[in-house]
Amino acid sequence: MHSLKPAPAAPPSEEAWATARRAARELDKILDGSGPRRAAIVRAVAELRLSTRQVYNLLARYRVDRTVTSLLPGPDRTRKKRLQQDIEDIIATTLREQWMVLEAPPLAPVVAEIRARCEEAGLAPPSYLTVARRIPALFGPEEIAKKRSANPKHLHRLRAKPGYIHAAHPLDVCQIDHTPTDINFVEVVEGGGTFVGRAYLTIVTDVATRCILGFCLTLEKPSALSVALCLAQAMCPKDEWLVARGIEHRWPMFGRPRSLVTDSAKEFKGNAFQRGCEDYGIRIRYRDRGRVHQGGVVERLLGKLNGVLAAQPGSTGRSVADRDQYPAERRARLSFADVERCVALAVIDHNLQQNARTLKLPASEWDRQARDLVRFDDDLMRVLLAFMPRTERRISPQGVSMFALDYYSPWLGELVPQRDRLGKLELRYDPRDISHIYARDPETSEFRSVARRDGMLVPMTLWEHEADRLQRRTANVRTDVEKVTLRRRIAEIAGGTKPSKAELRNAVRKSHAADAPKPYDAMRQATPAPADHPVRRKRRLPIEDW
Repeated sequence: MHSLKPAPAAPPSEEAWATARRAARELDKILDGSGPRRAAIVRAVAELRLSTRQVYNLLARYRVDRTVTSLLPGPDRTRKKRLQQDIEDIIATTLREQWMVLEAPPLAPVVAEIRARCEEAGLAPPSYLTVARRIPALFGPEEIAKKRSANPKHLHRLRAKPGYIHAAHPLDVCQIDHTPTDINFVEVVEGGGTFVGRAYLTIVTDVATRCILGFCLTLEKPSALSVALCLAQAMCPKDEWLVARGIEHRWPMFGRPRSLVTDSAKEFKGNAFQRGCEDYGIRIRYRDRGRVHQGGVVERLLGKLNGVLAAQPGSTGRSVADRDQYPAERRARLSFADVERCVALAVIDHNLQQNARTLKLPASEWDRQARDLVRFDDDLMRVLLAFMPRTERRISPQGVSMFALDYYSPWLGELVPQRDRLGKLELRYDPRDISHIYARDPETSEFRSVARRDGMLVPMTLWEHEADRLQRRTANVRTDVEKVTLRRRIAEIAGGTKPSKAELRNAVRKSHAADAPKPYDAMRQATPAPADHPVRRKRRLPIEDW
């Protein structure tokens, strides 16, 4: 026999509490009144607008402990089942066979099938509402999500998510993540008009103190470059960076994270990021797929920073509904540099702001706990190169080749005689400027710059170079017919009919016959040479002087 399992009780609404309180006052008059009870019940029926039977049911519940809570509607007071057991079995079986499937059909055709089966068995068919009320009693929410949906998100949403990311000391556990900014910036391009768009924000947070260690604002989508820039700022002092942007406030938090919690994005799975973390002794911990709550600290702080930006002109809102036809692009007035300064000030303000849950100041917690941290004094450029995009190339007498460009440096030329023994060189590059790349010196293990061999040292971004090559490739493109026309002609020449042996013999005989001496040449009289004419003397004409 199937038992009806009550659903978890929800807090009573204000309306339900007021209704129960009004019913309790009328029931008190019935229980405490000295007049006829029948007259009191009739009065309660009129006041509460209920039937006589409903008033008696409320009176039976209220008489036990006489509390307002006993009159509240709740799942623990389910009505006793009145259907026959055979009908209950048909409902449960049919729902499990036809409704609890991945196709997730609507309930109406399943109810029709249940009524048909009951009619065939000679039983009273149940109503649609009766069947619908049996569903939460027969199946739990997790079972319904598992059977009727192939999307694991629905099941994850219903499951408990216990646990907490603990960090005993600063830099023990840090989290990194990206998000688009909820504000448009505007930039005036010389000779190209005005650009309005959104930037991408990357931050690194410390779990123990809730401090933000560093951030990076880029125009490009999250990549190995944005990760490198963010980690370089988080691991190195930021005094010069703040002075260059005219920010007078302190931001003393920096250092090497011992553990870094990330999601499974491709920029965190790349070889450059993993090699950089190994180089600096950072352990990578990937969040489980679909478990966003494991990165709750950084997710919450990203939302907090975006909340500060969303209050400025040009805000895009968190959704289309939140934007509510606000002209975000037309109202944008902050430049990219202004947005970067606003983010920096919002970060410093967060570090000085008391946490509403722990009632602790991130900056004070950092000053108190970070005194015993080991300072490594990492160089900004070395950290940046350690996390930059990475590749390997073999050295040749002309240097190394990348992006269809050749790079050469005198110190690289000294390694050419040893290229067979050295193998491939480790290279790093900055997509913002590919006029130089950086090769690891096999002798010192340090990165050294290598310039372009053609002497073109004007800074050029990787995407500009790729766009230029694409444009030239498109300008010189040939159709498929043009590509095979000359090849077909070559095939016709090579595949023409071969002359037979008799034809070749006749051609040779004709050549020899043409070269043989002819008798008529000997019989032909010699042509006399033309006679020489005497030289005529020129008569000089007199010249008159004027």
